[in-house]
Amino acid sequence: MDYNPSLLKEKEYPLATLQREANRLKESGRKIINLTIGDPKEKTYGPMKDRICDEVKKMTYSQYPMPAGELSYLNAVSYWAKQTYQVDYSPETHIISCNGSKEAIFSIPLLFDWSGGKEVFIPSLSYPVYANASRLMNIPIRYLKLEKENGFLPNLEDVSSEQWQKCGLFWINSPHNPTTAIANKDYFEQLLDLADHYGFLVCSDECYNDLYYDTQPTSCLSFIDHQNWLVFRSLSKRSHMTGFRIGALISRNKVLIARLKKMRSAMGVGTPTFIQNAAILAWEDMTHAQNNAEQYRSKRDLLKPILAAKGFDVFGGDAGFYFWFSHPDYGSSESLCSWFLEHEMMITPGTVFGSDGEGYARMIYCETDAIMAVVADRIKQM
Repeated sequence: MDYNPSLLKEKEYPLATLQREANRLKESGRKIINLTIGDPKEKTYGPMKDRICDEVKKMTYSQYPMPAGELSYLNAVSYWAKQTYQVDYSPETHIISCNGSKEAIFSIPLLFDWSGGKEVFIPSLSYPVYANASRLMNIPIRYLKLEKENGFLPNLEDVSSEQWQKCGLFWINSPHNPTTAIANKDYFEQLLDLADHYGFLVCSDECYNDLYYDTQPTSCLSFIDHQNWLVFRSLSKRSHMTGFRIGALISRNKVLIARLKKMRSAMGVGTPTFIQNAAILAWEDMTHAQNNAEQYRSKRDLLKPILAAKGFDVFGGDAGFYFWFSHPDYGSSESLCSWFLEHEMMITPGTVFGSDGEGYARMIYCETDAIMAVVADRIKQM
């Protein structure tokens, strides 16, 4: 039997490798703190846990969930969009549910015809799933360079008209993983104008948008006069619900949503109804996400001055729960991460996210306050 050649070439998912290394060191007696996985350790949204238990208890039998989501769940997402961005989205024609955002991100290329030589445009530093999906589906990728000088955002003016004509999907992730870069309204406007002109789809991964400290990041949801965009939202980070696998896809393009419903109905990606019913509470609560953001602000404010005092150059840090940094004494990502490992902290090499991450590393601060206090002490001793 022949296997997908891309899968045979594909390395193991990078963070899985790091997780295994952290476990190996712990088993050898090292008191390793793993700061590689963006999986919040603070409490999951409380009312949802009670609701999910009630939902399971009242079940007499189990049925397949609706592939596009229950109307009550979609109504909750519509309510959230109205309260958050003052825009109206129809639960029946503009929104569908998804199992978190990862599976939706991976499967979205299946919606389109790539036989004409179209390409997927991906920032050179990015969530690995964007590229993993394209490679497994044998779709050409064009990487757009990210560097500190351009604020770790692709320079749209560097792309020629001939290159834009090849664009089928354009991935944007703001606030950005791993760098925390945030694209402003003018940047989105320019990108969406290009999408209208050249006919490509902007895929806006907005997983961290609700975890901001001061100014609310721009969302494609605010651009009601544009059609060529699809927003990926999730309760994973916003509500500390990574394990529940629940999110939403939103677009003003009714044809796009209709085609997605048709494609996804055959995939078995319907989120269990009892999880949807419980998740309604999280979408309708407008305060807990900002409470979570305030927790992360305090952790950032604890650690960032300590990192700066040790000579680290920390970029951004105005949303989410990542530090993206370099150090003048450590020119490679490997040496930087080895330095941390010597002090029993595991962080992610910047090269995991792309070759332009050389010299950088990412460190999460979504652990508990107690763990972050230990991290602060260990950095002071470095």
